[in-house]
Order: sequence, then structure tokens, then C-alpha cells
Amino acid sequence: MPSLLLQSLFPLVFIMLLGWLSGKLGYSRREDASVLATVVIRFALPFHLFIGALNTNPDKIKNFSFMAVLVIGLMGSYFLTLLISRYVFRHDIKTSAVQSLVCAFPDMAYFGAPVLAVLIGPEGFLGVLIGNIVTSVFMIPLTIILIRMGDKSESAHDELSPGKLVMQSLVRAVRNPIVWIPISGVLLSLAGVQLPHLLSSPIEMVGKVAGGLSLFALGLLFYGERPTLNLQTFTNISIKNLLQPGLMAAAGLAFGLSHSLMQQVIIIGATPSAIAAGMFALRSDTYIENASSSILMGTALGVVTEGLMIYLIS
Repeated sequence: MPSLLLQSLFPLVFIMLLGWLSGKLGYSRREDASVLATVVIRFALPFHLFIGALNTNPDKIKNFSFMAVLVIGLMGSYFLTLLISRYVFRHDIKTSAVQSLVCAFPDMAYFGAPVLAVLIGPEGFLGVLIGNIVTSVFMIPLTIILIRMGDKSESAHDELSPGKLVMQSLVRAVRNPIVWIPISGVLLSLAGVQLPHLLSSPIEMVGKVAGGLSLFALGLLFYGERPTLNLQTFTNISIKNLLQPGLMAAAGLAFGLSHSLMQQVIIIGATPSAIAAGMFALRSDTYIENASSSILMGTALGVVTEGLMIYLIS
């Protein structure tokens, strides 16, 4: 188990350390992290999710019980955080959306996948894929809509009715590359369409830089900033690392998942917050300090919580 956790965590720490050293040694400026975040959110991550969906057997995507459990676990923790952020911490809707993403969006591709590969084998990627479909179809579009609503309420609150504002935000969310590109991969997979190697190869190349670039940008963002443990970061880490796997386990039992699928949903739930959530905070220029602190400390504590979950389900 220590070897498994070391294999999962060391690449993340190493690449974030490179980003931090880049800022420390003056090779990059902290402001450069926003440029890297744009590349990740607009190009690299969407294509990474697209290829993952496209290369998956359509029958596996149609496992609706498994998908329902992931929807309940992921979106349940999202809406719970949204309520806490709005009515306990009294944040505006834009900040609440980013905080909810930090608490509900697990780092499936770059933290969860290596653990699942060792624990379950190649089939462990199924949970990562369907989990990313859920976040691409539901969580990320909703976050974009709420951020857009927050921006509009700040700049032109009286110009649009609430209904028109929601519709406009929905259209803009669907047009966002991180939404329509992964969904296109799902639809092509269900239709049995395969891209020619000439086209799929460069798309894979772009997608593969998502993890490393996200981690490097986060490390650069951490330069000159000390992670702070306060009530909000404690709440964020508790919801993400402890409450979400509990929701996954309860939903899995309710839907009667097999032991292998139950292992997948619990490991995914215990996975720390995705680096991409920090990129959203950076891109929207809100909740940056608490988001980055939650992700950094949550990732460090994720070694313990992930190890605990592996022990309990093995």
C-alpha cells in the first residue's frame, strides 16, 4: 500500500514543485499561471476527456446504475456545498459555484486513475471515464452558468430577466470547449465512430499535456503564497475527502453495485480535488486563495484518506 500511494502522489508533487521552483528562480512569473490555465481549460483538458470517451466501449458507457451512483455522489456533494457556501459562508453565486467545484470535482484522471489501475486493473478506467462524463455534462456546465450569472449580476443586473440570463448562460456553457468537446466524444463512441489515426494522434498529444500543465500552473500559483487552514478550507477538504466517498458508498449500496464497481466509486470519491478546479478559480478570478489551499492540503491529506478507503474496501 505505501508503494501504491507513493506511485500515485509522487508525480503530482514533483511537477508542482517544478512550477514552484520556476517562480522561485525567476524563470516564470506568478501571473503566467493564468495563461497556462487558459490552455488547460480551453484545449488540453477537453481533448483529454474527448479521447477517453471516444476510446471506451459504448456498452460500458451505458451502465446506467453505475452512472447514477456517480451522479449522486458527485452532484450531491456539489449541491450540498452550494447551499453551505450561500447560506453559511454568505458568498455570492459566483464564489459559491467555484467553492462547490473545489469540493465536488475529484482529480480522477491524475490521482484516481493510477490508484484504480493498480487496485483493479485496466477496468478501473471505466469509473474515471464515466465520472468525467458526469462532470463534463452536469457539473462543469452548471458551474459556468453560475459564474456567468454572477458576472452579469455584478455588471448588468437589470438588463436581463432571470430566465433570459439562465438561457444565455446555458448557451455560452454549451459552446465552451470543455463542455461540447467531451460530449462529442461520448456521442461518437455511442455511434461507433472511430477517428482516423492521422487526426486522433495530434488530439491525443494535446490531451496528454493537460495533467502536467495543470500541476505546473498550480505549483507556480503556490509560489509566494502559504496555504491557509481556516474554516472554509477545513470544510472543503472534509466534504471532498470524507463526505463524498460516503455518499458514493451509500448510493452504491442502494443500487446494488458489484464489489469491483463499489471499489471504483469509493476510490473516486476519496480522490482529492481536481487541479482543474483551481484553474477555474484562477480563470474566474474568484476564491483563488481558499481554492488553492484546499487543493494543496487536500492532496497531501488525500494520501491518508485514500489509503484508509483502500484498506476498508480491500
